[in-house]
Amino acid sequence: MQLRVDIQRQGPRCPFANETLQLRLESGECFWLRGNSGSGKSSIALHLLGLRTLADAHFEVEWTGIEPERAGFGMVFQQGVLIDSLNVSENIGLALRRIGRPPSDRSIRKSLAEVGLTGSDALKMPGQLSGGMLRRASLAQVLAQGRPVIILDEPFVGLDDANALEIVALIRNLMEHGQGFILISHDTRFSKPLVTPGREVEISAQPAKEPATRKRATPHWNFAVRTGIRFVDYFAISAPMIIFAFVAAGMAISMLFADLLQATSVESLKKQLVEPNPSLVDKLLGIQLFKEFVGDEFSKIAGEHLPAIRRRIFALGISRGFVIELGPLLTALLLAGRIGGSYAGEVSMMQATNQNQLLRTLGISPRRWSLGPAAIAAMLAAPLLTAIGVGTSLLMAELVALNDANQLFESSSQYWQTLAVKTLDYQSLGTFPPFVCFYHSLVFMFLILVVAEIAGRMRPNIQPRDVPKAITWAVVGASLAIIAADWGLSRLFFYLSPLQQPLG
Repeated sequence: MQLRVDIQRQGPRCPFANETLQLRLESGECFWLRGNSGSGKSSIALHLLGLRTLADAHFEVEWTGIEPERAGFGMVFQQGVLIDSLNVSENIGLALRRIGRPPSDRSIRKSLAEVGLTGSDALKMPGQLSGGMLRRASLAQVLAQGRPVIILDEPFVGLDDANALEIVALIRNLMEHGQGFILISHDTRFSKPLVTPGREVEISAQPAKEPATRKRATPHWNFAVRTGIRFVDYFAISAPMIIFAFVAAGMAISMLFADLLQATSVESLKKQLVEPNPSLVDKLLGIQLFKEFVGDEFSKIAGEHLPAIRRRIFALGISRGFVIELGPLLTALLLAGRIGGSYAGEVSMMQATNQNQLLRTLGISPRRWSLGPAAIAAMLAAPLLTAIGVGTSLLMAELVALNDANQLFESSSQYWQTLAVKTLDYQSLGTFPPFVCFYHSLVFMFLILVVAEIAGRMRPNIQPRDVPKAITWAVVGASLAIIAADWGLSRLFFYLSPLQQPLG
């Protein structure tokens, strides 16, 4: 196998200053890309892998002495990277399946043996591996695909001398068996023993321009600043979601309610009084004639009062349905994912990356750092978002009520006046619909935060791969708690404020 890579610099966005770079490599050789940080070494590697396009640079890559389908690069990323939801064996099996080879136990053990790992390591999760073992497992995964050239990105970073020397010995052994490598490393002590003579290039970095930075007016460790940032996040980003959800829900429920009211016609009520096929006895005794007379009178009376009854029923249903029930409930279910999931994800990720432990060593309570700003921001945002949702649904109900097909209200002012009577009528502050909507939203948000806090912190040694599970538990748990609480609060409300004279 022979590899030729020629790179030409073509513009100012190219990260290196060299006009040309030449890379030549054969089987069993190691080519060293060296240079200062920011010179573009990793960018070149990512371009060769097809993961990124290097700006203002032209690449020519030629493979000889190898089948076209086998030509290509593998890469061991810095500090080793595996799919953290799979164990070592499954990670190697994934690589084998991608090239059409069945991931048998024998082939997986062979890949592990090539990098000095044993069968007992196959069932370990990536989070259970030391730094050296993780690099070995990552190398085993790449080797399983049979790539002729493997790029090693800083393979010695974070390793002690003993582990670094073991990696050097492992790479040399693989080179003796024909494996080619491109080495990216700053560490000359461990790189020089690996490099094939004449196979290295020094990459010069472009003169760096200091990026424009802006000093923060107030440091972000300030409690008030962090609370404000959370509030903007929770409120501003959630508001469009709430509006769109209530446009759809408000329109659908209002149309359904209006259709049900339209089905209650004067003629349908009259048919319940007047028998369409009277018996001979009814005709002879004049009973049928009396029923028809009563039916006609009923039609006149109902025709006069039924529109008003429909309006009151519609206003009552809208006020009770949207202001008291649907508004707080739907908003809370949406925020269970938006705020609860976001908070649980942040807390569990801080747990997985030892940030909570760092806060404790600094004498700062992790719960106060995260929960304090989040709780204040969420408790402020929840009633406002609920009010936006309720207002949106009432506007949708107005459109339905004034529609010519429904003819429930004659004007917008009539709609809002009738709705105000049903919405603002209450026996005590505890049953005042706007206040009921307000405290429902606070209760639901309290449950969201409690469940998210528990889900985010219940596993002290959580791994990054388990963060999505914490988010899922937070969202599902909060949603179930909200539904249960809504049932209880609804029973309490109807106990305190029964429907007395709903049409009055």
